[in-house]
Amino acid sequence: MVEAARRIDASREAAALFYKIPKLNRRRGMTQPLTTTKNNDIGMATPYPKHYEEKHSIVRELFIATADDNYIAARWCFHENLNVDFFWLAVHCLEKYLKAVLLLNGRSSLGYQHEIIELFGEIKKFASDLLPVTLTRPPDMPAEMWQEEMIDEFIKRLYLDGQAHNRYQLFGYVRRPGDLWKLDQVVFAVRRLCEPLDTSIFERENSSTYRELLLRQPKRWTLQSKLEETFEGKRGDTLKHAFLNRNFPFAPDDYVHFADHDVQFRITKSGAGPEIVRAAGKIIEFRSC
Repeated sequence: MVEAARRIDASREAAALFYKIPKLNRRRGMTQPLTTTKNNDIGMATPYPKHYEEKHSIVRELFIATADDNYIAARWCFHENLNVDFFWLAVHCLEKYLKAVLLLNGRSSLGYQHEIIELFGEIKKFASDLLPVTLTRPPDMPAEMWQEEMIDEFIKRLYLDGQAHNRYQLFGYVRRPGDLWKLDQVVFAVRRLCEPLDTSIFERENSSTYRELLLRQPKRWTLQSKLEETFEGKRGDTLKHAFLNRNFPFAPDDYVHFADHDVQFRITKSGAGPEIVRAAGKIIEFRSC
C-alpha cells in the first residue's frame, strides 16, 4: 500500500511536470535540480531530484519517443519529395526534443507552444558548449549545392517553412538540397541533450556529469528510445533504412547508403499564388461572419 501510494503521488507530480517543474520543487521543499554558476548559466554537479525516474519515464514516452517517430517520418518524406510534410514533421520533432531537454534539466516549457526558435534560444543559455555553431557539408555533397548556414539561421528558416500557420501553404516553402542533412545534424545535437546535464551519473564521489560525458564522447547519442530500437532493426528494415540512409551523424561507418540524386540535389519551391490567397481570405472572412 505504501509503495502504491508513493507511485500515485509520483504520477500526479509527473503529470504536472511539463509546465510546472520549478513550482513543484518549491512546494516540495526541494532544491532546483540544476544548480547554476556565474559561468554562462552552466550548472555544477547535483544529485538526481526526487521522483526523477518517474518524470523521466513520462518525458521519454510523451516527448522523445513521439519525436523519434516524427523524425523518421520527416526523413522518409524528404526522400519521397513530400516536402510539406517534411517541413511540418521536422519542426514537430524538434519542438518535442527541445521541450524534453528543458524539462529534464529543471526548466519549464510553459508558454513556448510551437516556437522552436525561442526554445532553442533557451537551451543555448545552459548548453551552448554542447551545440554546434555551424552545420557542416556531408562528404559527397557537391560544394555548389551546399549553402553555408549557422544552426540558428537554419532553425529560423525551418520554422518559417514548417510552422502551423503555413500548413495550408499560403507562405510556401523553399526546400534546398542540404536541408535533410542539416536537420540530421540539429536532431543529433539536440536529442543527445535529453539528460539532466549537470547531474552526476552515479551516486559516488567524483562521478562525471552527463555534460562531462557528452563533451568527452561527441558521438554519443543513445537514450534507449524509438531511434535506438530502429537502429538495432527491432522495428523492421523499412524504418531502419528510412532512419539511417544518408544519415551521417547517426549511421555507423559501415552502413550501405543509397542515393536518389534526382530528389536530393535539387531545389524545390512551392507557394500559393495571390489569387488563391485572396480567395482563401474571402472564405475565411465569410465563415467568420
